[in-house]
Amino acid sequence: MTANILLVPNTISAFQKLAVYHRECFFKNDLPVIGITGSNGKTVVKEWLYQLLENEFSIARSPKSFNSQIGVPLSVLNIRSTNDLGIFEAGISLPGEMKNLEKIIKPTIGIFTNIGNAHDEGFKNRQQKINEKLILFKNAHQIIFSADDEGLTHEIKKFEKYHDQLQLFSWGKKSNNTLQVKGIKKNKSSSFINTIYHNKEINIQIPFTDEASIQNALHCLCVLIILNKADSKHLHQFDKLYPIAMRLELKQGINHCNII
Repeated sequence: MTANILLVPNTISAFQKLAVYHRECFFKNDLPVIGITGSNGKTVVKEWLYQLLENEFSIARSPKSFNSQIGVPLSVLNIRSTNDLGIFEAGISLPGEMKNLEKIIKPTIGIFTNIGNAHDEGFKNRQQKINEKLILFKNAHQIIFSADDEGLTHEIKKFEKYHDQLQLFSWGKKSNNTLQVKGIKKNKSSSFINTIYHNKEINIQIPFTDEASIQNALHCLCVLIILNKADSKHLHQFDKLYPIAMRLELKQGINHCNII
């Protein structure tokens, strides 16, 4: 048995360059690649999109929460010639990291889930953190975001001015959004979400009532609209979404103990 060994100055950099090459070999510019960033919800949005679209596309996606400097190239190296849609998440904790991930994913559709306190210690302020994450979308065609966050919206609109190819796909309560959220009704176990897109009413129901799940579902709905999959068949799939296993889980142990 023989093995080939490549000697490189920086193993992570070399690994990322290999992933960049792999991405270019399989995905041409006319095929959709979805890049997801934000403080929370990246993995849930990615997995829910998979649940909604797996019967329509052959999807390459990030395993679990593989969104780091090593996780992203590992994810992209899973692309095969049979895939016709990519869904990858990207997370950063320091300035300068996203430029590497953008080259690897090179998304055509971007989702900015939200901005929170995660990794605050790595950035000077919230504005810097938003703009570092936005680097993921410098070559994207569309970016999906919630316009109800005025600070995030302000930074995204500034970013748009320097990227002529980028179209903003906003959702929120106001009528000037691409997708207007007209109302949300909750019962004990589900939420009914009423929206308007181009004067057309689009309604979905999800088996969750928490605000994070509602936000994640709206991001997914925007993707379906962009991909022309917001028909009755796909909209009914929202009611079948199921929870996603996260990095921290609560398990029952012995002797009345809980294990996190």
